[in-house]
Amino acid sequence: MAIYEAMQEDASIHLLGEGAEIKQHYDAPYILADFPERIITMPISEDGNTNFAVGLALMGIKPVVDVIAGDFLYRTLDSIANTAAKLDFVSGREHTIVIRAEFLLGGPTTGQRPEAIFAHIPGLRVLLPSTPREAYALMRDALVTPGVTLFFEDRMIRDDDDWDEADLKLEGCVPADKCSWRMKGQRGNVTILTYGVMRQVVERALRPFKSDGDPYSESNQMLCDVIDLWSLYPINWGFLDKMLERTCRLLIVEPDVIYGGIGAELVARLAEMRPGIRIKRLGAPRTTVPASPALHAQILPNEEQIVSAIRKLSQQ
Repeated sequence: MAIYEAMQEDASIHLLGEGAEIKQHYDAPYILADFPERIITMPISEDGNTNFAVGLALMGIKPVVDVIAGDFLYRTLDSIANTAAKLDFVSGREHTIVIRAEFLLGGPTTGQRPEAIFAHIPGLRVLLPSTPREAYALMRDALVTPGVTLFFEDRMIRDDDDWDEADLKLEGCVPADKCSWRMKGQRGNVTILTYGVMRQVVERALRPFKSDGDPYSESNQMLCDVIDLWSLYPINWGFLDKMLERTCRLLIVEPDVIYGGIGAELVARLAEMRPGIRIKRLGAPRTTVPASPALHAQILPNEEQIVSAIRKLSQQ
């Protein structure tokens, strides 16, 4: 919906990728019906396709490149990191490129999460919405913001958020470094930072600890501030520091490999900003993703681990 509305407003937006026309036929037939001339089906060459997008951007076009699975982005590292990310810097002009990719439960070569790699590269923005509403708002923002945006989509997220088209229209686009404050805690409890599919896991973990009358009652010992990062770069550090001031206890729950990940950067920066905070991290081990979706799910943080980490932090 966000892309369709942007294409109505801006004739320079084009969609491209492997099987792009077929994908629009199934996912967004209204785009195919109204803008068939702006959908470019590309060969099976991810690096070539993202380089092609750079060429389009130099011509004044705003390409939206669908790389399909996040794992395929490893094939695009040269064209994104060495070319696209440096484009505005070396040309002295502004260009807009959006690169979409999905995270899957797909095994060793179609179940990886490279978001931390791209957050490390200067010149790139990395967005990862966790609800349809946020996806709409962030995509609208990405299509009007100069630069290169990596727009990740967690296929494991359930589309059961309480939203409708009217909500989307009212929200419009949001700044890239925006994040949401999901639950209100009290001084002395825990601040939880999470993103993507883990937001729903965290909320399910906390659900049993909400009282019947008031989910945030003072008698509830599991009150937490849950902050959902929609943007992995840039990050609103001032907001996070202000929220952490309430609790001085930090739990990071991430769906990626914990070593060298987004959580590691969060810990390092926030510990520098607020020395003495108590910290716990949950994430995936540094291991190859299992082929079985059930086994893949087992290496991700679960509700029991989250509850245990909250209890330990609360007692410190």
